[in-house]
Amino acid sequence: MRNYNKALLIVAVLLVGGGVGFLVFGSMTAGNIDDSFNFTYEPSSPDLVEALTFNVDIGSLLFKYNTSPTSLYADIDVDMEISGWYMEGKTYLDFFQPSASWWDDVTATFNLQTIPDVWFNPSHWFKSYNITIAVILRTDVVYDLTALMSVGSIEMEVPDGVPLNGTSLTSSTGSIKFKTLGNNEIKGPVRLESSTGSIEFYASKTNFSSGFRASTSTGSLTLNYTNCIMGDNLIGTVSTGSVNFKSYNMLYSKDINLNLETSTGSIDVELSQYISMGANVTGTWETSTGSVDVLYRDNLIDTDVRFVGSTGTGSINYQTHATMEITGLGSIYS
Repeated sequence: MRNYNKALLIVAVLLVGGGVGFLVFGSMTAGNIDDSFNFTYEPSSPDLVEALTFNVDIGSLLFKYNTSPTSLYADIDVDMEISGWYMEGKTYLDFFQPSASWWDDVTATFNLQTIPDVWFNPSHWFKSYNITIAVILRTDVVYDLTALMSVGSIEMEVPDGVPLNGTSLTSSTGSIKFKTLGNNEIKGPVRLESSTGSIEFYASKTNFSSGFRASTSTGSLTLNYTNCIMGDNLIGTVSTGSVNFKSYNMLYSKDINLNLETSTGSIDVELSQYISMGANVTGTWETSTGSVDVLYRDNLIDTDVRFVGSTGTGSINYQTHATMEITGLGSIYS
């Protein structure tokens, strides 16, 4: 028994000593990998609509527009920092595919892909990434943009007077922020999707010819429209999180559906309509667990508004207006 206890003690000492040595050596070899890369796109035969695709495993993806004349259709800057223990002798190639494979000039596709984690390589255990992909676009070019992000955020701001075609921004884990500054037309459909993360959208004087759709599984959804034109259905859905919708003087170029839905969370709607709507709008605003609050304002004599509400559990408070009709038991009020 005495020899057995000695053996256990020796094993314990080795384990503790090895663990301490592992941590000490790891801290001694800690460091950063800093790299920057640049890619440009200048097609020899430009299309009327330039389609660009971005597939990014991790990072922050920023879409901006040029502020000075340029011949480039896309100017992509990648700033990369990889930090952690056991970084001595490592390069970005230990974590990412070679940079030569990131940009495909033929398909106008950007791919930033990580390599699979190596379980026996401790540098993969303690790593952290700080990566920014900044994309400079041209204000005089119409783009069809598709962005797919696995882990990270996507942000885009469209300057005054710049048109777009279809726009699809998707993040599996991360937020999406999209803003149009005015006098814009988006001819194709707009799709904003996140699995885990919030979505914020602000539009001013923008014509959405093919409608708008935004959805997130876990996170809040904020949609704000000022003096915009909606040419097709407007849909906002959340599984777990709140929905905040505001519109000011929205003009509808045809009859549409305006649907807002969340399973667990509140829906807050603020509608200000001081111009003719132009068409009929039918909407369903629904939550399984949470409240629905609607504030409607107008000073029109020829715009009829009718709300029909129902509730399973909860109370109803509403105030009528001269041009409004509210029927049924619903948690919707003026």
